[in-house]
Formats: sequence, C-alpha cells, structure tokens
Amino acid sequence: MLIRPLDPTDGPACDQVVASLPCFFGDQEGLRRCAHAVRSQRGWVAERATEVVGFLTFDEPFPRSPELTWMAVRSGERRHGIGRALLERAADELAADGAELLTVLTLGPSVPEPGVTDGYAGTRRFYRRCGFSPVMEFRPDGWTDLALLLVRCLRHSAATHG
Repeated sequence: MLIRPLDPTDGPACDQVVASLPCFFGDQEGLRRCAHAVRSQRGWVAERATEVVGFLTFDEPFPRSPELTWMAVRSGERRHGIGRALLERAADELAADGAELLTVLTLGPSVPEPGVTDGYAGTRRFYRRCGFSPVMEFRPDGWTDLALLLVRCLRHSAATHG
C-alpha cells in the first residue's frame, strides 16, 4: 500500500470511495462538502495497485491545531490498517510542520443510530484507538446533530510549567 499526497485530480476516485459508504455520507450537503475538500484541501490518499482505497483531508484554521476534515476508506477495505496508516502519516507530517494538536469532529455519542450496525460508534472507537481523546459534544454551525470534538496531542509544547 502506498500513502501519498492528495492531488485535486484524485477527486473522482475519492468520490467513489465515499459512494461505497452510504451510511456515513448519505447527506447531500456532506457529499458536496467532501467532494470540494478532496479537490481543494491538503491531505493524503492510500493506494493499492494504483487504485485509491482511502483518503484523508485537513484544514488549518489554526496552524498549531489542524482539523481532520474528511477521512474515508472504501467499503471492503476497512479494518485492514488503511485508516490508521493515513492518520499516522498525517500526524507525522503535521507535527513536523509545527502542529501540536490534531482535532476531528464526528457524530456525537448522544445521537441515536437505530438499526445501524457499522455506525459512528465504531468511528469514535477508531479515533480513541488512534490516540484521540474526547473533549466535548456540541452542535457546530451547519450541523443538525450533535458532534463530538476529539483531540490528539502531536507533540509536547516547549513551554515550561512552573
């Protein structure tokens, strides 16, 4: 598997990854925002035999605490380390660029998912296993449901505490 920088020309392949995950990307506005992000934000893609099987994008509203905006792994390729590999590549490169924290928003635990077997509870477990800690649940602008903010420390601040 190859992890390489995301290129805007990867957009259609990333759209296909998203299309394989209707439970997670069923909202039309979310689909539009994700499609825009893979064509305009920095990120990485995972390739297997030249086929894009996963991607990750991020935004930097604050350079020391970038936000992971979108991440997806093709259905059938999940649970094989691709998401973790993408996340670790992002964490390593962002830390090398001076970032101290990596943030991500996902659907909050108080949002019911009746009848869903592979839902956001698994997404939250994934982030926890990758070193993220939950901070708070709230409703961001533009969200209809509650989101959970998770944060991962990428490096320790050089500031001394006294």
